[in-house]
Amino acid sequence: MDAKFEIRVNISRRGILVSDKFHPGLLMVLVAALWLSSCIPDPLDVEDLEFPKTRIVVSSLMLPGNSVAVLLTRSIGALEANKESDPRKLISEIAINDAEVTISFDNSVYRLNLLQDGVYQGIGIPLVAGRQCHLKVVSSSLGEVSATTEVQAPIYFNTVKAEPYVNEYQDHWAQVTYTIKDPPTPNYYLLNVQEAKRKDLAENILKPDAYTRQVEDKTFNDQEFSEMFRAMNKNFYPGDSIEVSLSNVSLDYFNYVKLRLENQLDLVEVFSEPIYYPTNVRGGRGFFTLHLTDVRVIVL
Repeated sequence: MDAKFEIRVNISRRGILVSDKFHPGLLMVLVAALWLSSCIPDPLDVEDLEFPKTRIVVSSLMLPGNSVAVLLTRSIGALEANKESDPRKLISEIAINDAEVTISFDNSVYRLNLLQDGVYQGIGIPLVAGRQCHLKVVSSSLGEVSATTEVQAPIYFNTVKAEPYVNEYQDHWAQVTYTIKDPPTPNYYLLNVQEAKRKDLAENILKPDAYTRQVEDKTFNDQEFSEMFRAMNKNFYPGDSIEVSLSNVSLDYFNYVKLRLENQLDLVEVFSEPIYYPTNVRGGRGFFTLHLTDVRVIVL
């Protein structure tokens, strides 16, 4: 016959009163539970949380014809945007349109004019490889930031071709083969492969869909170099038009891109918290870089 046990507990100011009909094991469980509950600390009042300060974020692009474009935005919180965010809407919300932007070198100062949505452009700036250029941004709402970078010498493809590649899982990739002539100086290359479609500076920075390959010239310095790689970021099919681009960048920017690639995030992470990327922008975030890109459009 199964034994039936009954326990009655009364809680008073003087303690716990237990009736005379009880199972000893149940009392032990009750005492243990009460003891554990007494070990749980009361919730702490949290006051004066310090939120990250809003900062100016700098992105830059060097264009043919001695033209420079600089995108200025404010930094945003981690919950303000995600990979589903519409880049045009987001840019309009975080763009900085009240800044005076200048690039200077050798006692010459060139002012960049606002185009729209935080994009400032300067035309006719004589950018020479090896020259130190200084960026200064003064915003009436967010203050001042500055940055210095060296103009990088452009490197161009000697040859480049792309063709469709299908792996055993029926993924359709672009297989790229290229050749370059590497100069005697240390060089750091970025190769991008993406669908050839019209994208403005803001969207290209916010929602980059390129496959990026990083190459250092440690093993082929001052030699002709050739290699083949496969762009695996999305499916490319015969008849698709793709852009294959080559940039010779500074070591600092090379490492900056490397860290971003390691995090594998879709939205431009330099805008948001809590990830902090290395920056050459004093008082702000992002990266100021001046390098030309050799872009080739190829039909698979």
